[in-house]
Amino acid sequence: MDDDVILRGPLGEMATAEAAPAGLNPTDLYAGAISWWSAAVSPAVSIVSWPSAPLTVWMAHVHDDASDGSRLVDTLRRLLGGSAPLATHHDVTNGRMYSGAVHSTRRAEHAGTGTSALLLTGSPFTAGPGSSWRSPLLESHTRMAWDGRHNIPTRGFRRHRSAPPHVGALWTPSLKAWRGFLSTDAATWSRVLHLAQRSAPAPLARASSDRWQHDLADAYRWAFHTRPCLTYTPHAGELLDAVCEAEAGWDTALPEKHGGFFLRVGDHVSRMAGTLAAAERTAIHGTHIRAAWSLARRAVKDTCRLVSMERDMVHQIVEYVDDAMRHVSTSEGQASPVLSNTPEGQTYGEYAHGNRSPSGINAVRKLKQWYQDSCQICATTLVLRSLRHRYSEAAHIRAKEDGGPDLTENLLCLCPNCHVRFDGGAFVLTDDLTVVDTVNDRLGAKLKRHQWHYINLDHVRHHRHHWISRNPAPLTALPSEQHETVRGVLQPWLDNLRQQPP
Repeated sequence: MDDDVILRGPLGEMATAEAAPAGLNPTDLYAGAISWWSAAVSPAVSIVSWPSAPLTVWMAHVHDDASDGSRLVDTLRRLLGGSAPLATHHDVTNGRMYSGAVHSTRRAEHAGTGTSALLLTGSPFTAGPGSSWRSPLLESHTRMAWDGRHNIPTRGFRRHRSAPPHVGALWTPSLKAWRGFLSTDAATWSRVLHLAQRSAPAPLARASSDRWQHDLADAYRWAFHTRPCLTYTPHAGELLDAVCEAEAGWDTALPEKHGGFFLRVGDHVSRMAGTLAAAERTAIHGTHIRAAWSLARRAVKDTCRLVSMERDMVHQIVEYVDDAMRHVSTSEGQASPVLSNTPEGQTYGEYAHGNRSPSGINAVRKLKQWYQDSCQICATTLVLRSLRHRYSEAAHIRAKEDGGPDLTENLLCLCPNCHVRFDGGAFVLTDDLTVVDTVNDRLGAKLKRHQWHYINLDHVRHHRHHWISRNPAPLTALPSEQHETVRGVLQPWLDNLRQQPP
C-alpha cells in the first residue's frame, strides 16, 4: 500500500472496498475515515493516558489547485453518515462562524437529534491573495477544542450550561490556501496531520462484502452504550513510548519553523490507535500503534514535501522510530480492563431533588426524542388526539429520593403502566439490561435502547437491590425452564441478601 500504510480493521476494509469506485486513493479514504470516526465517537470514548482530551484526529488533506477537495468528505458522509452520524460545518473561517457551528450542534444534542460531535470540513482559510487564518479568535478556539479545554464561545449566542462540544477537523484546502499555515505558529501546525492527496488507482470491481458496515454500526453502539476509557497492552505502551521519545528529535534537529509540525506526533499516534481500537471494540494493542504510526509516518513525509524542508534529517528521525519499534521485545500481554466513564454525570450533570433541573428538562426532551415516545419495555406508543400527539413518561432508575440524577444515564422512556411497575419493583433489570418480571417470575426481552443511550449500571444495580432486598424470595411460580432461568439470573443476589444481618 502507499507508503506502507497499514489499512487496519473495519475502517481499512471500507477504504479498500470503496476507494476506487469513489475515485479516491485508498490511503486518503482510510485517513479521512479515521478523522471522521474519531470525531463521531469522541463524545463517548477516551484514552486512559489522557482521559480529559478528546479522541479527535485532526487532518488536512492538501490537494492541488486544479482538483476538487470536497469528494473525500462527500464520500465519507455517504459511507459513514448512517453508522456514525455527526454534524459537519463547511468552510468555517472566523470566530463568529465557529460559534454558530458549535451552538447549532449543541441545540441538536439537547433536542435529541444529534450528539455533541462536530466536524469542521472544507478549509479554515479565507480566500484571496496570501490566504491565511486571519482570525486569531478561530485559531484560539480550535486549539482549545483539540486540547479538550472546557470553553464554548458565546459571542452573540445564549450561553448553554453544558459540556463543551467535541470538535474534529477534516480540512481539504488547496495547496495555495494551505500555505497559510506557514503564517501561523507551531501550536496550530502540530495539532493537525498534514497529508498530500494522492491520485486514485484504476477503478476495480466493488467488493461484495459489507461486513465493515455491520462492524462499524456495532462499534458505534458499543461506544455510546459503554462509554469506554481505552487502556493499553504492555506491548502497545512500549511502542508508543518509542514514538514519543523521538519528539525531542524533531524539536532539536529541525529549524523551529519546521520542527513545530511534529511536536505532537506521539499524541496523534495515540489518538489514531484509540480510534482503530474503538472500531474493533477492544483495548489498544501493539498492532493498533503500528498501524497508527504507519499513517503518521506518511503525514510526516508529506509535510516534509509540502513545505520543502530538509528531507534527510526528517527521514533519519523516521528511520530511528522505525528501528526503535522493531526492537520492542515486550510481549503483547494483557491490557487492564477497558474502563467505563460517565462524562455526562461527572462533567456537567446536576443532581436534582424536587423539581427537575434545567439539565433534567433537556435530558427528558432528549430521551423522548430518541424513542419517539415508545416504551423501552413493551414498545407501546400512546397516541393522543391532542397537540401533544404522543405520550410517554421519563422514569428514574435510581429514585430521586435516593440521589438519582436527572440524566439520561438514569432515565428510561416508559409508558405509564410500565413506569408504575418499574417504580414498584415489579420490573427489575439485569446487568445486560434484560427485563425481569418479579411478580410472575418471568424473564422478558432485553430493554430497547437507542444507540446514544448510555445507561449507568450502578443505577440499575441500586434499583434491583432495593426491591429484591424488600422481598428476598419473590420467585415462587411453578417450576419451568423459564423459571429456572430467572432464578439463575437473580439467585446470586438473593443468596447474598439472606446472608446479610437484618
